Amino acid sequence: MLTMKRYFFAFFTALVFSLQTYAELRSMSEVELSNATGEGLGFALEDFAFSTDDAVATVTGFENSNNEEITAEWRQFYIYGEGSQYGTELVTTDIGSYLHPWVFRTARGGSSPEYAAFEEDTALLEFKADSYTSPLQDSASFILHNRYQGCIWGHNGCGDGASPFEAVAAVDAHITQYNAEYTDLLNTYSSVYGGQVSSSLIIEAETVQTPGGVVYEQQLVIEARQVELESAIRSYENANPGAYAAAQQTAGEEYQEAIDLYELTDQSVSLGEKYSCGLVGLSCSQEERAYNNQVDEWADAQEAVGDIEDNWKDETLALSAANSELGDILIGEDSIDETGQTLAQRIADADRFQVLCGDSATNDDCENGMISRRSGERETVNDIAVAIDSGQVRRQGMDIGSRFKFELVNENKNTGEITRVDDFLSFELRGVYLDGAYMRLWSRPDEAGLSELQGELSLRFFAKEYAISACGVECEILPDDSPETIQDKILLRDSTALKLNNYLYDLNLGYGDVQPMTFQVTSDGNFVFEMDMPDFDRTGLPRTVDNVREFFNDYYDNAPKSNLIIGQVQLGSVPESGPNYGDLGGVRAVGLRAQYLRIESFDLN
Repeated sequence: MLTMKRYFFAFFTALVFSLQTYAELRSMSEVELSNATGEGLGFALEDFAFSTDDAVATVTGFENSNNEEITAEWRQFYIYGEGSQYGTELVTTDIGSYLHPWVFRTARGGSSPEYAAFEEDTALLEFKADSYTSPLQDSASFILHNRYQGCIWGHNGCGDGASPFEAVAAVDAHITQYNAEYTDLLNTYSSVYGGQVSSSLIIEAETVQTPGGVVYEQQLVIEARQVELESAIRSYENANPGAYAAAQQTAGEEYQEAIDLYELTDQSVSLGEKYSCGLVGLSCSQEERAYNNQVDEWADAQEAVGDIEDNWKDETLALSAANSELGDILIGEDSIDETGQTLAQRIADADRFQVLCGDSATNDDCENGMISRRSGERETVNDIAVAIDSGQVRRQGMDIGSRFKFELVNENKNTGEITRVDDFLSFELRGVYLDGAYMRLWSRPDEAGLSELQGELSLRFFAKEYAISACGVECEILPDDSPETIQDKILLRDSTALKLNNYLYDLNLGYGDVQPMTFQVTSDGNFVFEMDMPDFDRTGLPRTVDNVREFFNDYYDNAPKSNLIIGQVQLGSVPESGPNYGDLGGVRAVGLRAQYLRIESFDLN
């Protein structure tokens, strides 16, 4: 079933036609053509719904370890509007709109801030999902509010009796904490460095940790001592193959045996200590005597390992002395300066200044670090809170789901009886949004001067809930089920599902001409997808310190990062009362950036 009450396609251009010529096609001069800026093809699907209904796709050819065939059936796939109750209710959805269409267009590098990472001679082909300037409708901004609010506003009770400004208060708490930390750092060092606290600490940290610096040079000594130790161990192992590993294994086994026997005693002594059994051993239990004997075995095994390690005792002591020297440099009495802080603490505080204030800390400013970023987030979060408080409602998302049936073979190991059982697996996404996602393609000459396809991908996928369920045939909704039966099966499926609430998958690969993705096909028909590390030499600029610093500052400040956020992992239904033992917490992996990536296909035959 595919329903779509309205759809439209529209060409957007920057040309303005008079009313008298709106239905006329006419030739254009070279000047008119040069001034035309085609915005591409925009499209949207309104009142859209898709379902496979009773259609089933069967996949065969899979076999288990006994070479018995396993069949898989793709029994359901649907795209409905939010609130479809696992696809049981026909709810239509909009994919884009007239004001916010999906767009297929060409663009020129540098023509706007979003294309700033491209050279001006780069011609791009872009496919982009709907985008929004309203923070409430923009999913990336809305997720930010949810993260500070602690739940998805309007979903599963979030917002009942609460204020959307709780998110603002949470951001304010972060900003207050960072500002207090920044103030404490200034107060610690201002009596010595005056108004140049952060720059002085950063200069010192860089000086001691770069070639010629005391920390850098001592780390070289440690690395050299480590190499000597590894060489001594290899020399012994070459002369006595397997002896060291065998001794370590034996010591480990004796240790584990000691633990096992120790657990059988009353544990009134520490592990490794013996029980006092008297002159003839009658004051100990059988378990305690067995443990005492094992302690001796364990000690002998440890001594055997020690005897072998004596072969590189001098190298071990030299490495230990080098590490001790580094410790004295970092936290010894001589490392304390007029600020009263050790060198290690001053290095840590220099790093913290850069976290709080970004690279502006090198100029004793605080403009682009965590403090400024949280302040910018506060503005977005507050705009959303104001919008919600004034009664504005966020647009509805999509529900997307698939359900699979697997026929598996079970063999009774005792009787040899073989039975076939049906297993089910379903994936349900509720409240799905794709706005802001895009893919850009362009061509550049490769090292051989041939055209090479390059690209940039931003896949932004947000779902209020991602439910994975293995509920069996008792959860399968049949065409003749009554509404009551359907509701019971939905509740049963919900009670057995693993749910990822407030699920954001924000994957960003490539950053214009600075770090493009490349797509290649090898001579044997396999593909190679690769993203090299950012290369300054691609700019064609002179390799000066300022140019290189500006290049990498731009990369680290502006190259899009990837994020994975799961606000809550819920196993089964949330109980109406009492503790929620199914709440497994959340997961946040934010600010991820791929420095290098290579994916290559292979022929398994």
